[in-house]
Amino acid sequence: MKKLEGKTLSAEILASLPARCGAVKAVLGRAPSLAIINFYPVSPSGVYARKKAVACEKAGISVKMYEPSAGMPYEEFRELIIETGKDTDIDAVMIERPLPAGFDRQETWDILSAEKDVDGLSTLNAGRLFQIKKFDEIEKKGFFVPCTALSVVKLMQYHGIQAAGAQIAVAGRSSVVGKPLAQMLTALNATVTLCHTGTKDIPAVFRENGIIISAAGKPKWVKKEMLPENAVLIDVGTNMDENGKICGDADPGCAEICSAMSPVPGGVGPLTKALLLEAVVKAAEKKINR
Repeated sequence: MKKLEGKTLSAEILASLPARCGAVKAVLGRAPSLAIINFYPVSPSGVYARKKAVACEKAGISVKMYEPSAGMPYEEFRELIIETGKDTDIDAVMIERPLPAGFDRQETWDILSAEKDVDGLSTLNAGRLFQIKKFDEIEKKGFFVPCTALSVVKLMQYHGIQAAGAQIAVAGRSSVVGKPLAQMLTALNATVTLCHTGTKDIPAVFRENGIIISAAGKPKWVKKEMLPENAVLIDVGTNMDENGKICGDADPGCAEICSAMSPVPGGVGPLTKALLLEAVVKAAEKKINR
């Protein structure tokens, strides 16, 4: 079985960023910059935000961390997003989930400037994605897309897994992974079936597709009995198992039937982080071009 690891490509992307950051600084007089808004510093999201900040600084990206009180009124939160959008010394903004009750709504993502919305969650960037017919239009038109979904496509391309002409099942219909990923794969000329909680017989759907991508967020729910022989399985899930260890959506036994499978951790995750950092640098480069 081929291991679809993402660490090698991630390292290549990260290695390319310091030189690009230096080129940005030569023109703008400062490094590319990222604002991170995180409500819960003492939480998994806080740990992730700090790791992201360390990775940014290592690559040459400056980070400004905002840690508002969980009791902040929504209007103040709204003003904070507007403020970061107007700040010409900030190139990209990331709002960490979870958010306080009632804050995680589409209005929040639409307040973000599309040019700084590096995870592609605004209606404008999402709409741009759903207008394209060919995958290379994303780069040509210069808009941002959800990095986790993009990392799946990049992982497939890196390991030579052809989407064109393939039948692909995607489990999960979130706006962060499932739906944008289905659109990207369609733009690569794959035929995509999007499975979700309303799909009557997911194993039957899986067995009709050669490539299975799970972004359901359910630990070890994909079993080998659900898959066709020699399936390619890409696991986007990052979950905690019964022993408190990180695991994916796929049961380890799936390796017995798959021709290729991505590991958790070490597959989609490292690549997502690298693509997020690259998106920040791209935001600064686009500012220069504008």
